Amino acid sequence: MKKLRGVLLSTVVCATLASAGAVEAQFEAPKDTSAFDKVELGLGANLTFTYQGLDNSYTPTAGSEVELQAGFILPQADVELRGKVMSGFNMKLQWMVSSHHHHESYAKGGEATIDNLDFIYPGFAEGFMKNATIRVGVNDVNFGDAHFRRTDNANVFNTPFVNNMGVEAYEAAAFIEVFYRMPSANMFVLGGVTNDQVNPDDVVASSTSSSTPAVYGKIGYDAQLSDALRVRVTESLFHNSGNGNGSLYYGDKSGTTATSVLGGTSGFGAGWNALSGYYELTSSMTNAFVKYNNTEFFGTFEYADASTSAGVDMTLTHYAIEAVQRFANDKLYVAARYENATVEKDGDTSDDELTQLQATVGWYLSKNAIAKLEYIKQERKNFSSFVGDASFDGFMLSTALRF
Repeated sequence: MKKLRGVLLSTVVCATLASAGAVEAQFEAPKDTSAFDKVELGLGANLTFTYQGLDNSYTPTAGSEVELQAGFILPQADVELRGKVMSGFNMKLQWMVSSHHHHESYAKGGEATIDNLDFIYPGFAEGFMKNATIRVGVNDVNFGDAHFRRTDNANVFNTPFVNNMGVEAYEAAAFIEVFYRMPSANMFVLGGVTNDQVNPDDVVASSTSSSTPAVYGKIGYDAQLSDALRVRVTESLFHNSGNGNGSLYYGDKSGTTATSVLGGTSGFGAGWNALSGYYELTSSMTNAFVKYNNTEFFGTFEYADASTSAGVDMTLTHYAIEAVQRFANDKLYVAARYENATVEKDGDTSDDELTQLQATVGWYLSKNAIAKLEYIKQERKNFSSFVGDASFDGFMLSTALRF
């Protein structure tokens, strides 16, 4: 029996290694210049199971500490409908079938991606659209590069980690943006506008909940310098002159991966709404990605200045560095990430500070199946919701399928 188990395990390992394929870092999607004959529809899905073994230590300002126990947490599932509806005109609709924020199914959003304007008339703005892509809809706002490398509910294939960063400039909101490529210089620029809201409500005027649109932009260099080396550097800027419903720092509809830590409700606790209560906001993010053979580095530096409707100023300084080493034809990997964030507010005697460390091993069982084991430790200092410092740490095991 032991011999049989060994043979079966060896067969599985050899099969998965043999089916390995290169893991490409995907940022903005390439243009779709394929021919159009008729409407084409595609259906995709993601399913993720997670085992959580975390401990937390904190003293809340009200109530008492909630002790955690190890066990399986709610599985997450997504469904995506994709369609090619005209030449150079694609759409997608996304649903979260199960998430840590809402246990029931609900829409994440949808968008249209436009790579030519031939639907106006053939050849319209052909010179400009040769290198341009227009996106419009309610979905992930393309501010910075960190949002490309995150767990999005059940879709975990874009990141080597189980948990996302403790501080995230990420939101799904209504937007329109134009992405323009400059191939001869390996550069691009992007400009967009968004209502900066997860749940749009732009019809009510109020001094504290105004819905002034936000503008954002990005400029970047992305080059495959050799077969072994790719370098990408981007600088992004986001500005909203007044939006009491802005959600850039708490725009994740799915809730956090780790659940119920530090007294959070089922889908919350691990993330930190760093600029809670902001009304005006200017945020910049610098990202660098380097891949040399099977080694990757990705860095984030972020600075944000915000104020509340009452005129209380807040500043955020946030950085993170991650490294990934891939083995066995990109089938196995190890990854590590360190993150630090501080927020300074008017009237506070000391800054709020968050640090997070993650160490992860991953195994691609196939192109459509992955398993990850992660150790995570997060510490928070000087938070007004705690008496003294707070922290959680432990292991999480995640397995996921996409089809």
